[in-house]
Amino acid sequence: MAAARGAPERGRAAVSGVARAAAVARAARVAAVALLAALAGLSVGAPARADLSDDAARVARMWSLSGARVARRPPLFVEHGRSRLIAITPPPSGAAGAAGAPGGDGASRAPGAAGAGRAKADECLTVAFLAPRIVEFTVEPEPAPGDASAIEGLVHRLRGRDPDDERRVHSAAGAAMITRCGPARDELRRVTVDVLSPRGALEIVVAASDGAPERVQSILPERAFGPVAPRGDPGRPADPGPLDVRVVRAARRARADGALRVVPTEMRASVVGTGQFSVKLSGGCHRIDLMAEVPRATVRRATDIDAEAREAGTGRLLDRDRSDAPDARLDFCLGAPGVVEVPFLGAAGPVKVVLSDAQWPLPAYVPGHFGARARGNLAAALHRRHAPAPRAQPIAEAVGMQGDTLVPVQVEPGRCYFAAAALVRGELRALRISAEVGDRAARDDAGERSEGAGVAFCSELEESAAVRVAARGNSPVWALAVWPMD
Repeated sequence: MAAARGAPERGRAAVSGVARAAAVARAARVAAVALLAALAGLSVGAPARADLSDDAARVARMWSLSGARVARRPPLFVEHGRSRLIAITPPPSGAAGAAGAPGGDGASRAPGAAGAGRAKADECLTVAFLAPRIVEFTVEPEPAPGDASAIEGLVHRLRGRDPDDERRVHSAAGAAMITRCGPARDELRRVTVDVLSPRGALEIVVAASDGAPERVQSILPERAFGPVAPRGDPGRPADPGPLDVRVVRAARRARADGALRVVPTEMRASVVGTGQFSVKLSGGCHRIDLMAEVPRATVRRATDIDAEAREAGTGRLLDRDRSDAPDARLDFCLGAPGVVEVPFLGAAGPVKVVLSDAQWPLPAYVPGHFGARARGNLAAALHRRHAPAPRAQPIAEAVGMQGDTLVPVQVEPGRCYFAAAALVRGELRALRISAEVGDRAARDDAGERSEGAGVAFCSELEESAAVRVAARGNSPVWALAVWPMD
């Protein structure tokens, strides 16, 4: 009987041991799953870096902890060239608790919400503007009509100074902050934002406090920047000097560059400083200098001539000058005589304007059977590279279209060559020519308004060269010529 009773007891003990082991295993599996979940939460639960909204929430939270009344405006999307005028209203009483998110309650979301409370006489109003760190913008308090600052600004502008440079705040690392205390708080009732970058999002945080709150750069150390040098004032534009002296100087400079003759033409500009020359030019390369007389009056407009040259009849643009220099310069080549129109603007009123045309002849061995346009563009490629005029006919010629084209050329060892590609017809967006001789290569790209490119190369022991032409545009057709050079 005792033995019979012992067996069931040992069986029950074995069963209970298995149950305990199974329970321990289940607990271990649960703990493992919980640990994996916790690790996953650590890895994906928080972003790797704070975004723009998080930066604005951090600024609002830190200002709230210092006792300020804080409100966040809804974010804005701003673009370059489109100023935004933003109305700023002090945060209402009790807005500090809703500073963590834009529009946390009705009072902090609406700029003109009721229950704003009465501000203290010496209270400070602070506005922080936050954008992505690569976005550059300016903020400027907008004076109301009739304000003394607006009248002073008008006086400064009449005297040639821009007072906005003193009022405007430039962003640094995508952040800008303005604080006004006491009666000066009224300057922040309207703020103008101008974006210098193409576009960007903007977060705005407004705080009212007894004193100036902590700087944004202290709260967001990743937006801190080093010392910034003052922008300075470049002053008034330089006086180019008397017109007669500049005309003589331009002619002397052109003759030093090899021009055969210089022909001046003059006219009087309109009352707004505009006009147009229409001149008949010979075939060849031309350098046109446009110079305007500078009035001797004390108060005058700055002289900054901008001009362009166009082929009469077709309207084809030959060259354009939009620089900030007082005089304009245009360089182009014509394959045949023709009329060129030169409109201009930027003269200081109805003053005398002189067009000085320096002329270089067309090289004798530039082929003309491709047409006058191609002949002028081939000559322009030689002239732009200051290459000497060829003394022999081209050893190779080719015609191509859009795309990349390889032209093999037979060359003589120990001799140098010049290869030029020029547009025959169509519209050109890009033109490149390259020459490969052995393990050496040279290339040239046509300029923004040029229709020809040229490259020089020499052969040592090689008897062949590979000339490549790449053209992009609207149905362009180009011509290639390769000349031997002495």
